Amino acid sequence: MRHLIPLSPALLLPPQDRLLLGKPLATALDTADPEAWTALDRRTRSATALRHGAGPLEELVREGRRDGSGSVDWAAAPRWDEEAEDVTWSRFPPSEPETAVVLCHHRWQAREAALAFTPGRPDLLPLVLVRCADSHPEVRERARRMLATALDGPGAPARGLLPTALRLSLRPHGTWALERVLGAADLPPAALAVALRASPLPAVRLLGLRLSLERGLLTPGTLTELALTARDRTVRHLCTGALLGRVAPGDPERLLDPLLGASSAVTRSSAVTALHRAGRGPEAAAHLADPSAVVRSAARLVLRLDGEDPVARYRALCTGAAAPGLPPGAPFGLAESGAPDAPALLRPLAAHPEGRVRAAALASLRMLDAVPPDELMAAMEDPHPPVVRTATKALVPYVLLVPEEWLVSLVAPGRPRHVRRSGLRLLCAHSLALRKRVLAALEDDEDPEVAHEAQRARYEPLPPAGSTS
Repeated sequence: MRHLIPLSPALLLPPQDRLLLGKPLATALDTADPEAWTALDRRTRSATALRHGAGPLEELVREGRRDGSGSVDWAAAPRWDEEAEDVTWSRFPPSEPETAVVLCHHRWQAREAALAFTPGRPDLLPLVLVRCADSHPEVRERARRMLATALDGPGAPARGLLPTALRLSLRPHGTWALERVLGAADLPPAALAVALRASPLPAVRLLGLRLSLERGLLTPGTLTELALTARDRTVRHLCTGALLGRVAPGDPERLLDPLLGASSAVTRSSAVTALHRAGRGPEAAAHLADPSAVVRSAARLVLRLDGEDPVARYRALCTGAAAPGLPPGAPFGLAESGAPDAPALLRPLAAHPEGRVRAAALASLRMLDAVPPDELMAAMEDPHPPVVRTATKALVPYVLLVPEEWLVSLVAPGRPRHVRRSGLRLLCAHSLALRKRVLAALEDDEDPEVAHEAQRARYEPLPPAGSTS
């Protein structure tokens, strides 16, 4: 049987504890991860602030833990000495792990004193970079002088510091370090653009995009890809704006074509608006019936700028109630255009053979306040659920005016599920007394939503007599 080698207890400790045990930085934390350096700074500062006086770092490791070679004398751990106005080191010159701990100390005097022991120790450069964004100006200025000296020296460490510099750029004083590291990294433009946009942090990706845009590192193809597929909304908007800024009269590169079919309504509306500047204004007519109201508005604006009346196009689209293939956006666009004859054109569409068109027509008539309650009550019988939902929204303000018998019939067993659930919504807008009376016999209904509402109404207390609520 193979015997497993027992792991050292030090492997179970957090990075700051391993440093106090004398472990080198390369084994104490993941030095390639920018978050590891900022987390070490945050946790060590918090731990060293727990207690003042002798051995404040004792709180970092619970009593009794060992590293396999004996216990640690925590009273001799480095700390700030008020009388000596200096760090009391356990050895001198201090080791690399001790210097790393004190570089993250909660006392700014300790952090500044530890900077003196960083030259010649390239593994400590990420912490020097962290101190370049320190909240205290004296620590910050000294760290910046030391970082500038290190970056000008041999070895070109700037490329390895770039991910950490990007992470620190999110801090109030982190811009200087990023600019200094970028200047010393000497990366090719293409590699720089990729490195700036590869961060897992949204704010860093945004910063990388802005730097890439300022330096003109993104081609139209890359901008189009980011505008259509980037996971960050702000990145998509910036790339769309940059791409639209490159559109020339006539749009010879056809930069607008991919944006006109984007899934984002904001991107589509921006591209439609740019059709006028590109000299492609008549193409906006194809977007008058877009599902998004903001895109429809942009299309109407472009057509008016080109001297064409969009209302005439809407009339042509909506004439003939039985016309197949009518986009649901057309009834909405007609209602939004302000045409005086819009209600007369929309009412026949409420009987269109396609359910989505009927729902759009009914919602458009509701926008114009041109549909009476009796027509809404008739629409509650529609087999298309969106039509019933639209009618329900419009009926809620009139729920006290409709006959109670009709309202009760909506939730009767045997009705379609979408009609019963819309009837529940109208019942909930009515009085609790009626809801209790109607739903009393439906507590064991096969529809779980109806049964739940019936049981809830049973235990909901009636308001006191004479109450106006």
